[in-house]
Amino acid sequence: MKELILFKDKSNNSITNKNIFAVLKEIEANKCDILYVHTALNFGVPMVKRLELLEELFKIFNDLSIPTLIFPTYTFSFPNKTDYDVQNSKTSMGLLNEYFRKQPNVIRSIDPLMSNALLGKNAELVTSIGKNSCGKDSTFDLLHKTELNVKFLFFGTRPGDCFTYMHYIEDYLNVPYRYSRSFSGNISDNNKTYIDTYNLPVRYSNVFPGPGSYIYENIMLERGISKNIKIGDSQITILPEQAAFTLYHDLIQSYPCFFISAPFNEDEKTTDFNIENMVAL
Repeated sequence: MKELILFKDKSNNSITNKNIFAVLKEIEANKCDILYVHTALNFGVPMVKRLELLEELFKIFNDLSIPTLIFPTYTFSFPNKTDYDVQNSKTSMGLLNEYFRKQPNVIRSIDPLMSNALLGKNAELVTSIGKNSCGKDSTFDLLHKTELNVKFLFFGTRPGDCFTYMHYIEDYLNVPYRYSRSFSGNISDNNKTYIDTYNLPVRYSNVFPGPGSYIYENIMLERGISKNIKIGDSQITILPEQAAFTLYHDLIQSYPCFFISAPFNEDEKTTDFNIENMVAL
């Protein structure tokens, strides 16, 4: 790997491709069968052109030789009242995710709400899903049920900001402050268009997230479940799926409202749904 400066942080320190690769190796991102990658390129000011930066970051992940890479390519198309095109609908999950989904041999799930793009083995994780985007028979459900070693990577972001898997666990536990809502629209796949319906476990409209996801993140670190290394102006964090599931499960079982801002009042729930430009659950 030829060394290349990719970012300069606020202290004018250089972050190179070799630095990033070394951090990923140190937290053992390469020691798994399946790596699910959330991204936010917040390491500093880019020092190369956008395309070159994305190419270099993609090479870093390729060089880890992980059997299966998955990047979320969510669009939430139907809630946002737009059609979904498997090959062409852009994801709102970041530049690297959008670049990844366009690469040769990458396959994307036919899910108009929460699609995922996969490179490598285990294609069934995105091709054998059902109509629950974040519930039973979703990619998250298949990841939880596999016997393979699954890890979640937060590349330039942190679990408290974007650990979407937590909502799968909420659905799994049937938390009272979420309900299944159906969304319908047009799906285009290789020039074939049809109408379909998918489901999401959305919050009742009078329920808001609290600081629990960040407390959860800190507990993971304190217990040594996750690994975290600061790099540039951001960080890289990794955590194993099984341990992440168990801790989240136990917290909700002990404190049902741990992840929302206030105790849930069943009598005041409302199913109004007026979200625009939806990018998260």
